Amino acid sequence: MATTVVAAQNFEPQQRRRATLLERLRQDRKVDAGAVARAELVAARTGQPVEQVLNQLGSLADDDLVALYAAVANCPIWDPDQTPVAPDLSELGVTAEYLRRAKLLPLRTTGRALLFAAGDPLDDEALSGLVFATGKTIAIQVARPTDLRRGFDLAFGASEAAPVIADERRLDREVDLISDNAIEGGGARLVQAAFEAAIAVGASDIHFEPRRHDLQIRLRVDGRLLDHQIVSADFAAPAVSRVKVLANLNLGERRLPQDGRTTFVIQGKRVDVRVATSPTVFGESAVLRILDRTTVPLDLDAMGLSPHLTACLRQAARSPHGIFLVTGPTGSGKTTTLYGLLQTFARSDKKVLSVEDPVEYHFEHVTQTQVAPGLGLTFAAALRSFLRQDPDVILVGEIRDPETAAVAIQAAMTGHFVLASVHANSALAVLPRLQDMGVEPYQLAAGFRGVVAQRLVRKLCPHCRVEARTEESVRLACVDANLVVPARVFAPAGCDHCQGVGFRGRAPIGEGFLASEPLLRAIAERRGVAEIEALARQDGLGAMLADGLEKVAAGVTTFDEVVAAVHG
Repeated sequence: MATTVVAAQNFEPQQRRRATLLERLRQDRKVDAGAVARAELVAARTGQPVEQVLNQLGSLADDDLVALYAAVANCPIWDPDQTPVAPDLSELGVTAEYLRRAKLLPLRTTGRALLFAAGDPLDDEALSGLVFATGKTIAIQVARPTDLRRGFDLAFGASEAAPVIADERRLDREVDLISDNAIEGGGARLVQAAFEAAIAVGASDIHFEPRRHDLQIRLRVDGRLLDHQIVSADFAAPAVSRVKVLANLNLGERRLPQDGRTTFVIQGKRVDVRVATSPTVFGESAVLRILDRTTVPLDLDAMGLSPHLTACLRQAARSPHGIFLVTGPTGSGKTTTLYGLLQTFARSDKKVLSVEDPVEYHFEHVTQTQVAPGLGLTFAAALRSFLRQDPDVILVGEIRDPETAAVAIQAAMTGHFVLASVHANSALAVLPRLQDMGVEPYQLAAGFRGVVAQRLVRKLCPHCRVEARTEESVRLACVDANLVVPARVFAPAGCDHCQGVGFRGRAPIGEGFLASEPLLRAIAERRGVAEIEALARQDGLGAMLADGLEKVAAGVTTFDEVVAAVHG
């Protein structure tokens, strides 16, 4: 039932109701006092209500904001699916621009009553103005900011207004965020729309690629680049400039690549973004890596690894010292697994340091360092510094060279627990890889604790997957690998939930082991590859293909996905 408005004086004073709303925020601990204080400063400069500033700064989620509005204004929340937009301005006597500024979206007319979706149900001035202009009774339902914006765009087309505030830290340096001409404003809207679309489909990256006659925008979804939009080349420079402004990059420098970070606010939640720009023959390109922690489970049990590998990781995290490695190609989820291991120390009394390139997610319990080779801060230099800071756990983003390998092994042998990633084709291939970088067998025997190798496969959409017959190629592969043929398999079909692709999300497959004393002794004595492999099998090393086939049998993925990941 919508709240009915006759005139503004029928309401409790607006300021008192907004104060009640903020008091509820504090009582419910939806946001901390520091965030409210900062929002109040921004609100004083912009004239916006404090709760809306909190929403725009990513401190108050859309759902929490509308729940508060609904409780304080005593009105229901608008559901666009149940009550679609049906504007008829001929009966209202007001313009679409007035309604957009007032955040009042017309939904339905019933006799002398008008139903509106309200972005701010506490705005007495807007509501009383609408009552006066129409001469009718107004009923309102509170709308989520994202739903309201989409509703207006659907009913009246995209707004020409400047974008909302992205972060209060940018208020001073982004006064002239976007110029008033249509192309610049269009560039800002293009970036925002692409980002919203990327979040909606679970994309990891957004690519802005200028071409001779147009700008191509592509999204990387589940490891594959998909076409999103092609627009006029006139939007290429404004769109990239918008990205550079947000990431605090040098707008005047178009000849050299630049890297930066920024924060987008989607549905009242902050999403960190890593930005990389690069000059091309047709203008600057930009790639945005979305670092949304809400979509990346950092709990080891929720990552989708096999029970054996999860147990292996948890046991490794209890090691007082030594080095544990995660390996795989680029984009195989190594960083996520390492971060999952870091998360196990969240409530411990250990001092945790990390050196990364780049720092992707921030942790309150970890002191994180970003390498800066141009300034001499390499992985090895940072590691040497760490050894003087009394750490218990050290994360090395990647062991790339002999110097870093030497310092990491030294740290592991001197009472520290080291987590690191390294590029190798399999779990066992890590050992010769480290030896190629100058690590001696006796050092490996003293410091090596274990390894996990992994890949990512696309997950079948659970809404549309269909059971399929087991192909002969699957049977032959299983026989060759000495594995059990899956009793049943599934295939992709395609539906609205997965955008017709048949897949949604990715899952890890892997292999790994914890090193036993016999295995470490064999490494120190430089025994043959076959003997070391046999000992690793005894320590729990399975086949990555076998782990993949278990997920095929469980309906998580397909055989083709597993084969492409393991042998591709």
